[in-house]
This record gives sequence, structure tokens and C-alpha cells, in this order.
Amino acid sequence: MSTYWGLVKARGLEGTRRRVVCVGPYALSVRGSALVGVMGIITAVLLVGIAIFILGHAEGDVVEYAVDDSRAFYIAEGGLERARGYLAALEIDDPDEDPVGTSFSGQVPGGGSYHVAVVADASGGSWLDAYEVIATGDKDGVLRQVKATVIAETFAMYSWFIESGGGGYSWFRSGERFEGPIHVNGDLRIDGDPWFGGHVRAAGGLTLKEGSNPTFVRGYELHVDPISLPTRAHVFATLKAAAQSAGGLVLPAMGNKTYYEIALGDPSVGAFSYQGFNEDGSTNGLGGVVDISSLNGAVWSDEDIYISGVLDGQLTIGVDGTIHITDDILYAGSTPGNGPDPDCDDILGLIAAGHPKGDVIIDYTTPNENDCEVHGVMMALQKTIEAEDYQHHPVRGDFIMYGGMLAEYAIQLAQYSEGVVVSGYGRDYHFDPRVASLPPPFFPFAGSFSVVTWEEVVPAVPPEV
Repeated sequence: MSTYWGLVKARGLEGTRRRVVCVGPYALSVRGSALVGVMGIITAVLLVGIAIFILGHAEGDVVEYAVDDSRAFYIAEGGLERARGYLAALEIDDPDEDPVGTSFSGQVPGGGSYHVAVVADASGGSWLDAYEVIATGDKDGVLRQVKATVIAETFAMYSWFIESGGGGYSWFRSGERFEGPIHVNGDLRIDGDPWFGGHVRAAGGLTLKEGSNPTFVRGYELHVDPISLPTRAHVFATLKAAAQSAGGLVLPAMGNKTYYEIALGDPSVGAFSYQGFNEDGSTNGLGGVVDISSLNGAVWSDEDIYISGVLDGQLTIGVDGTIHITDDILYAGSTPGNGPDPDCDDILGLIAAGHPKGDVIIDYTTPNENDCEVHGVMMALQKTIEAEDYQHHPVRGDFIMYGGMLAEYAIQLAQYSEGVVVSGYGRDYHFDPRVASLPPPFFPFAGSFSVVTWEEVVPAVPPEV
């Protein structure tokens, strides 16, 4: 029997529980194991903490990069807008200047910078300026880059435009549809339920007659900055100058109280004839036939013109006087009543730039007594586009337009009574969206460039500063 159990029996402790305290090497081993376990736990906690810290820091870097990446993109887009503004100002101040090769940079609030380069002429030889632009945004070394083709916008982009801020006729009425952009420098006046498919802007406020319920598909803006039509001097310096240059046509001057009759499509498709007349209606011998394809698109007359016919080609006719529409003016590539066909490449601009009279008049002729259809963009710089004697005579059917009308003072085609046409024309207006890329030749610049193609450059190429 061991000494330990001998003591137990001697002291009568057999069968009694006691806590035994171990001493010696075995006790040290137990304590060491516990310490190792604690250290392991501490180490694991530390490792988890470090991992969480590293993960959090990495996540923060990812978030910061994502924010910088998004901001760099918007900075690049802002640089593109800056380029559009630069090109618009240059087009107005020095239209003959070539901006290709120009580049500039700038800082933006909140950090970051943009770099813009006009890298190529994209006009393809057209008279209409267009450029390829690359804009780069940089935010803390993160780059985003966009490339766009921008094209000069002309006043042909409007389906309805009235410059006058006071007194100009700008009521829009029940049953009328306006598919394209509209701008009036005065108040926007609504009487009934007109439908607007394009964006509507007014420098004044909004007047709604009781019960009116207009539809604005693309919304409207009020109290915007007024827009002025081009000056007479500007039209002379651009359109008339183009007509005087190689490939243009200036009709021979005839003197006071004379006029020209122009017959589009006469004597054949792709041509037009012109004949001069004296005040009493007698011919003065000045006339001819012109092949439209031989022209650069610009025609000018210092006398009033009376015009009608079918156009096969692209023309802008400017007049230092008034333009009279005596019958339908249609595109050869069109279906009467339905406007330009999908593959139509015909386009017409008519600009009355006379002073003190520069109007576009739909004459009260026998053909115009029952509808009048005009394909083209008409501009009256001095006063109005109107139907002759529209306050009188029976209703003449509809004025059917595929294009746009722009007037300094007013557009007056009908007399109304309680919202109903009682004389003149009803309105059947249609916008010609082709004018964005195919405006009438040398039509006046509207002060802005639009984006026609856009893409992001991936990966972004650091710009050469």
C-alpha cells in the first residue's frame, strides 16, 4: 500500500472527498497549457481585428476610388459642356477661325480638373461647322474620358419662334399640335388643349384661359433668357455673302418696286426658273433657268419674290424685302399631305430680311383658297409671317407645314371667334427633324452646338498637356 493511502486509512478519511492540490512538474505543465490557450485566443482576436482593419481600409479605398471615378466622369462631361460653350462663342465672334488643335484645361470646385481638345473637323466639307472633341476628367489621378461630335445648331431647329416680347401673337389653341421646339420671348398663352411634342420655352410667364388643359410631352420652361433672331447685317454677311461667292446666285438688281417670280421645279425637276416683273405686272426681260445642283445652296434677291413649286435640292433664298408664297411649296422627295419621305434630301430656307418690310406672306390666290402646304423653314426678320387679309374671306382650309416658322413680331394665319377659326387657315404643323443634321444652307447660327455622337474612351488616354 502506498504511503498516501496509508495516511488516509490512519486518519479515518477513507470515503471522504478532498480537493487535491498538485505540486511539482505536473502542476507547471497544466498552468503552461492554460497560458498557451489564452495567448492563442488573444492572438486570434488580434488577427481578426487586424483583418477587419485591413478589410475596412481596403473597403474605404474601394469606396474612395468609386467616388473619384464617378466624379471624374462628371468632370469630363463638364469639360465637354465647356467645349460647346467655347465653340459657340468662337462661331459668333470669329466664324472663320479654325479651332482644330485647340486645347485647354481648368480646375473644378471640390478638387479635380478637366482637359479639353478639339481634335478634328467633322463637317465632311459641309458649310455647317462640326468638330470632334475629347474631354478628360481627372480626380486624384482617376481618369474618365469622353469623345463627342458636336455640330452647330441653326435657327432651323425651331418649329415656332417669336422674338417680340410685347404684343406678339403667341396664343396656342385647342386642336393644335406642335411637334418641335418652341420659343417665345413673351408670355406663353394657352387657350384650350394644344399638344406640344417638343420642349417649350418662354421668356415671360404663363397665361392659361379657364378650362385650358395643354399637353407638354417634354415640359416647358418659363422666364428663360430671351433669344434674338439674327440681325439683318448678320444675314447679309453670311447668306448674301455666300450667294455672292463662287457657286452662289444673286438675282440681277432691277430697281425700286420690281419683283421676281420663282417657280421651283420649272422647267424640270432639279431646276428653277425666275422672271423679273415691273410694278404694273409687265416683264422687264430679266429671267433665266438655274440648275440647283450647280449652286452652293445660297440664293439672294434685293427685290421681293413670289415663289411656289417643287424643290429637288437644297436651297436657302434670302430677300432684302418680302417673300410671297403663291401656291404650295413641296419637296420632290415627299408625299403631299405627309411631308418628307424617309430618304428625302431636299431642304428649303426662306429668309425675308427687308427693312422696313421683311415679311413672309401666304398670298390670297386661287390655289391658296383651299389649303396651302409648305415644306421648309421660314423666317421673317422685320415683322410677321401671315396669311394675306386673314381677317376676311371664308376659311381657307389648313396651312400645312413641314418645317418651321420664325418671326420677329407675330405669326398670324387666322381670325378666331371663341376659339374657332372664322377666316384664314387652320393650323396643321409638323416639325422636320432632319434640320438638326440637314439645315437649309447657310441658315443663321442659333448660338449653340449640339452633341450628335457620344462615346466613352476606355481605357482613358492621358491627355497631352
